[in-house]
Amino acid sequence: MAYTPTSNITEGTWDAGNPSDLDYLKPNGFRFQVHNIPNVSFFCQSANIPEISIGQAQMATPLQDYYEPGEKLAYGELLIRFLIQENMANYNELHNWMVGLGSPEDSAQYKEYADSQRYRFPQINEKKARNLAIKSDATLFVLDSNNNPATAIQFKDAFPISLSGLEFDVTDTEYFVGTAIFRYLNFKVEAL
Repeated sequence: MAYTPTSNITEGTWDAGNPSDLDYLKPNGFRFQVHNIPNVSFFCQSANIPEISIGQAQMATPLQDYYEPGEKLAYGELLIRFLIQENMANYNELHNWMVGLGSPEDSAQYKEYADSQRYRFPQINEKKARNLAIKSDATLFVLDSNNNPATAIQFKDAFPISLSGLEFDVTDTEYFVGTAIFRYLNFKVEAL
């Protein structure tokens, strides 16, 4: 195909090589959802799309070393911040999940938490459902300029690894914002 210069964009043809969507991504256009912590999801104030990296293999040569792509992907941590409810219901959702995972007082705490999430897997046998219930898929919906979901970033098998503490102070009048960090198996980006 020959290149034909144009002096005005209206004179040329809009071809498949040019973007059709000229709207920009807004940092406040999102909605975050985790199935077993709905209160945290509702009050979520920020969430990130974590970094993703792949290793590299260095190939030595007499002149200049060169690199080849590695074999394993590494996913960064998923970080969210959420407003804490006055009755601490959303903070407690995450706290209970972590207590269920860590079982600090009794090994039965793990089973109790997993059984509390059993409703999510009604058709699966009890032992397999218990193993599935300790993790939850999470989704970060990216909203378009009309605040409709345009893209879904799906985090597979997420679980919390950190929940921030709270410091009460009589001189502070701002609302508490909790921070939670999650690990997950991987994430996929899907256009809706």
